[in-house]
Amino acid sequence: MNKIKVLIADDIEETRNVIKKILGLEEENIEVVGESGNGEEVLRLIPKVKPDVVLMDINMPVLNGLEATERITMEYPQVMVIIMSVQAESEYLKKAMFHGAKEYIIKPFNHDDLTQTIITTYEKYKERQGKLNASVVERRDTKVIAFFSSKGGVGKSVLALNTAVVLSKEPNKKVLLIDMDLQFGDISMLVNQYDKKTILHVVEDGQMDSYENIKPYLFKYHDNFDMLFAPVKPESAEYITKEMLEKIMKAVKNQYDVIVVDTGINFSDHTLYILDMAQKILMVSTMEIVALKNTKSGLRVMESLGYDQDKVKLVMNRFNEKYGISKKEVGEAFKNGVFAVIPDEEKTVADSVNKGLPLCEDNKYYKLKIGKAIEVMCKELVK
Repeated sequence: MNKIKVLIADDIEETRNVIKKILGLEEENIEVVGESGNGEEVLRLIPKVKPDVVLMDINMPVLNGLEATERITMEYPQVMVIIMSVQAESEYLKKAMFHGAKEYIIKPFNHDDLTQTIITTYEKYKERQGKLNASVVERRDTKVIAFFSSKGGVGKSVLALNTAVVLSKEPNKKVLLIDMDLQFGDISMLVNQYDKKTILHVVEDGQMDSYENIKPYLFKYHDNFDMLFAPVKPESAEYITKEMLEKIMKAVKNQYDVIVVDTGINFSDHTLYILDMAQKILMVSTMEIVALKNTKSGLRVMESLGYDQDKVKLVMNRFNEKYGISKKEVGEAFKNGVFAVIPDEEKTVADSVNKGLPLCEDNKYYKLKIGKAIEVMCKELVK
């Protein structure tokens, strides 16, 4: 392994010296290439010293740690930021991750804590980047479309389901929909199938190694459209590891023209794996100010992961100018614009959900504004 180049950012010189002393014991693995006492200076140093990792104290002068991390992930997405903080509250650390940090470490830390965090984080994200590049060849025969949101309740699952329905209507187009919201997935409810087998059954029965073994666990919606449901109970998610998911995806991916994945709303290892292999990521938001804020944060994380604007597309769901925000204003708020706008037809969607019948299942769906919008979006997705 090449030496990991580390830039230390902490406003207390004594702390920087302690960290340098700790990292100096790791001569074979780690090299300190610079240090900084404020967030603004960190940004000036990065192009000069070219670090792999920035150890960033969260409380920094001039530009605080969160602001500096956000700038780094936008301007230097190849640089990994590890946040250092004395605060261990989960919400506080989650905020750091939303700003683009790859990992965090709580002060005070010892030699093993610090060095292992740096090495593990570096290896993890370098490996993921390698898989991301390699997956371009692997998924040549199958298009993977992931639906993601930084906030629940925006209609992500409804859009994922109806997108899969529309795509499956194309002649000779075989589609698989996977509910990868392992804790709170509700695709089975949206199609009125509560007692079918789920991904948990695949795992428990050890049937992950081949498509033929997985096939009995799929729900066949119609001849060229299958579904793999999420576990019924939230606690079941802990039994499904990323490695198990990788086996399942490897077994099924060449059996379908399109795989639509409805992900969870966090950046778990499972979700990151799906996002890496997807050719398109549809980031779903609504007009609510909280949803828009979380979407901006989520898009920054996507950018820090190295996903380009051709891969990540913003979908504005339940759009209604009566909320006081125009389509133009929404487009201007997001630098890469809006990929698709799905109109607000609350009653139509509510009836569909309550009946467990996808609104695009009826062949007259295109007469609905929402149905037409989903159809247009689907055509753009499979160009």
